[in-house]
Amino acid sequence: MNDREQREELRRFLKDRRGRLNPSDVGLPSVGRRRVRGLRREEVASLAGIGVSWYTALESGDADGVSEATVRAVADALRLSESERNYLLTLAGRSDVPSELYEPGELLRATLKAIRFPAYIITATWDVLDCNEAFRRIWGVEASEIPFNAVERLFVHPQARKMHGPHFVENIAPVVAMLRSAIGRRPHLTTLQRVRAQLLAEAELRELWDAYEISDPLVPNTCTIQSPLGTFRYEALTLTDPAGKTSGLVVQVPDPSSLALLTRDPPQAEIAKRSPPPPEREPDSN
Repeated sequence: MNDREQREELRRFLKDRRGRLNPSDVGLPSVGRRRVRGLRREEVASLAGIGVSWYTALESGDADGVSEATVRAVADALRLSESERNYLLTLAGRSDVPSELYEPGELLRATLKAIRFPAYIITATWDVLDCNEAFRRIWGVEASEIPFNAVERLFVHPQARKMHGPHFVENIAPVVAMLRSAIGRRPHLTTLQRVRAQLLAEAELRELWDAYEISDPLVPNTCTIQSPLGTFRYEALTLTDPAGKTSGLVVQVPDPSSLALLTRDPPQAEIAKRSPPPPEREPDSN
């Protein structure tokens, strides 16, 4: 994130979160008529135990000289969630975002292949780096399509979107919150900007985006899909290497009735499609 983008997002985020709170939410008396909803800057500063000028500078996008303790005090004053707190620390330059993406090792890839449930490895920028055979069966993904962006392929793609059925908005809402966080941390990535444009093109998805919810990338969430092979929920394990680069191992766990469908032998037509053709017999020389 360049300096201008970081300052602007810091300003927008603090102003939005301040506007979500009323004095009664934080134990303050409501005195006088308020022209706009939310807390005043001086009220946030008082709750955080800092000077008004410090908070005003921070909300103006100027985090120079502001300590991590001060940023955390502001997060407490605004009643931020853990994900929102982490986001604020990143915007204020008090938490680093690795510039390089996570590269899974051979052990992780071998573990992925051994899992019998659909599973995949995903980065904090929503790139699927690898997946197992069960995942490809569920989502109809060819090996040649990997890597791909998970939001585009698992939600926006027309065929994949049908699998979400009536749960589509419910399923994608937490994903939009994670995507918004990822874009705020890395707004220069063209893949994320392309996905953002696709979301904003649809009214109901634009409403989710405009809700301005923030969630850490790779946070586990429940997602129900209607696959020919059953119903699945998501479980995620966050992985961090020594350099601080993060990825997730996501497993789609079937419900009991779906497990039998998933683990049964693939249909003969599917086996035939994946099996190499038998070698041609040489003509008999006799």
